[in-house]
Amino acid sequence: MPPKKQTDLKDDLHFEDAIERLEKIIEKMENERVPLEEMLKDYEEGTKLLSVCKEKISIARKKVEKINKDLNKDAPKLDELDEIAD
Repeated sequence: MPPKKQTDLKDDLHFEDAIERLEKIIEKMENERVPLEEMLKDYEEGTKLLSVCKEKISIARKKVEKINKDLNKDAPKLDELDEIAD
């Protein structure tokens, strides 16, 4: 089976799973004696996971901004509230 491409990894992996795997890689690199080739492989996987996490956070942030923008679009402005109070 060919290795997954970055786009496949991004689509198939949940944020929480990517973070969990990334944390395991970091812990392994900090606490174990690992052969250089294995460490490089883990480092490469970690950078891909980090990229996936950043992308998912960016998408989530944009969704939150859109929700807030849509929510605030219908909210009365301060000027309108002042006019109602007068």
